[in-house]
Amino acid sequence: MNNRNLKFEERPALQRVGNNRHARNIRRIVEYISMSGDSANTMDIYYWLNENTKQGLQMTSLTNVLSKGPFISIGEERATNGLGVPRRVKIWKVKFDKVSERRDNHE
Repeated sequence: MNNRNLKFEERPALQRVGNNRHARNIRRIVEYISMSGDSANTMDIYYWLNENTKQGLQMTSLTNVLSKGPFISIGEERATNGLGVPRRVKIWKVKFDKVSERRDNHE
């Protein structure tokens, strides 16, 4: 549809698209961290997301969401992946101020 014939004020608002998956992943990670206690490591979050979501998530995108989202790294621990290979993984905790601010803004 060509909206150029309409004045700018009369044009329909743009549909909000994009970034929905990112927000959905943040909500799921917050849900898992709250279920598992106060914190969770990267491997536990990764396996839980891949078991409980339809499409899953790759480790690179998970670490991207964790590092840029409302989460804080509180330390490291040793864990094993699915093949039994030991790895050092970070332990994550939710920054409660950012999560509550987002909820307040969307309601």
